[in-house]
Amino acid sequence: MEYSKLLSKFAFIFLIFIVITSGYLKGILSCQMQSFLENINGGKHVLGIIMVFVFIMLEGGWSFNEEENDMADNDWSSGNVIDSLIIGTFIYILFVISSKSRLIFNVVFYVIMFILYLMNTQRSYYHVREIIKDETNEEILLAEKWILVIGIIVLICGFIDYVIYQQKNYKSKFSWFLFLYGVDSCNKLNK
Repeated sequence: MEYSKLLSKFAFIFLIFIVITSGYLKGILSCQMQSFLENINGGKHVLGIIMVFVFIMLEGGWSFNEEENDMADNDWSSGNVIDSLIIGTFIYILFVISSKSRLIFNVVFYVIMFILYLMNTQRSYYHVREIIKDETNEEILLAEKWILVIGIIVLICGFIDYVIYQQKNYKSKFSWFLFLYGVDSCNKLNK
């Protein structure tokens, strides 16, 4: 897969993360559905995976086999649903990992992802319209790769920092399951 397509997908992940974290639509759901989503973390995770999958499918679906994928145009109704669901699950796991950081790491990670999204989208806009030369396009792509690497480093450092922080706070009450799966309230482990 060429780097510009891969970077475009990472930039797209930023949009997915923003929608997942916004949570403003909960109020329009039925009371039973709201209660289910508030009290059953598994339901939240399943819904999160489905949301990521839907976003990927709205873009035409993603595939592990680019040759096969390029054989025909894809849209929301003709993309590779199996690969898209697997990739969507992986992206959701990445989202969960990104949510397991203290505030500063989270903010820095999201700012980096936003910068990557802006750069990639604007570069693509200019490149398709031949406003920038191929050489400039390659230089910007290289910068985007470094920004992605920095984002991954921030993500990993933030995750490790938060694990250490939680283990210090909860000592013997620390649970990897609750840490990764989520709890109904942030103070549940203290009870």
